[in-house]
Amino acid sequence: MWGHVFRPQFWFLVLLSSLFCAAAGAKETTLWVEAEGRAYIASAADQDAARRRAIGEALVSAALSGGASLRGHTAMDKGRITADLTILRPTGRILTHRILSAQLQDGQWLVRVAAEVGPMPVGACASRRRMTVSATPPQIRVAPEASAWAEPLAQGLARDLMDLLRAHPDTDLERIAPVSATPVAAALDYTALTRGQSLPAPGDHRMSHSITVDRQGKALRLTLDLSMTGQDGSTVTRRFQREAVVPRGGVVGYVAGQSRSRAEADLTAGLLQEVRAMLDGLACQPAEARLALGADGLSVPLGRRHGLTRASLAFVDDPNDGFGLLEVINLDNRNTTLRPLDPTRAPASFNGLRVYFVEAGL
Repeated sequence: MWGHVFRPQFWFLVLLSSLFCAAAGAKETTLWVEAEGRAYIASAADQDAARRRAIGEALVSAALSGGASLRGHTAMDKGRITADLTILRPTGRILTHRILSAQLQDGQWLVRVAAEVGPMPVGACASRRRMTVSATPPQIRVAPEASAWAEPLAQGLARDLMDLLRAHPDTDLERIAPVSATPVAAALDYTALTRGQSLPAPGDHRMSHSITVDRQGKALRLTLDLSMTGQDGSTVTRRFQREAVVPRGGVVGYVAGQSRSRAEADLTAGLLQEVRAMLDGLACQPAEARLALGADGLSVPLGRRHGLTRASLAFVDDPNDGFGLLEVINLDNRNTTLRPLDPTRAPASFNGLRVYFVEAGL
């Protein structure tokens, strides 16, 4: 087993044991293995954390049954080793696990687990975040030469989008209101909400969208522009467009397949499904924020309402920083306090850096 100097690597390994994609060409097979992990308790306050480290060590051992790559890093000061971190990167993934036993003996936890190890299914989402969304009312513009029913159609589409946000399993619609520096209480009635003004809480997303219907010759074109802005200012935008033949009245239009109902169906076909797919993709991306150094240490304006747990880990968003890893030490509904796992790095060196969170799965 590793000595105390290696302890910072354990949480790193726990993450890797729960998140890894299988190597290219791996077969879609799984196997059950049993593994053991140990961790010494550094102090009375360290008992729960030591138990998690022991579970993490056991899961790493289980994940290694699918193969692994090795990476090392040594920090030295005047010829003396101050930290020696070894990162084992399993090529398998812990699909599920159960704790067989957990015993506290002679100041250390001894944990035994049974784990199902296998490759990450293609296209699977390793971990899902929760998005709290504040939406602005839609900007609707209908060209004068478009059909008279086009504006009610656009308004109905806007309501359907809000219903989609409410129903989506990974989003919470907080409010619908214009941007303002004065927040108001959230309610879920569309009409009531659109009369108020709100400012998204820290960590929340803001969704804005516009719906335009114009006429191009004998065709109507509906354009939906949708953007989702995170608390750190990063924005994802998508444009959805549909066209329909301008309907002809009477029997002639019905026989020719150019009725109003056909045009309405063509202008909205698959739009909600595509927006849902966009939300699914965003939920699969890790929660991100910028670290801020305060009196209590490093913190981010994300918490339980954004899907974080005590098992979440924060990575510095820099592929060249292989050891920019932080663990959660305090968590509430809206904020999280973290500390670096590398003992050689001062918290101040993380101030202002962007980090992303992944669930360790313990």
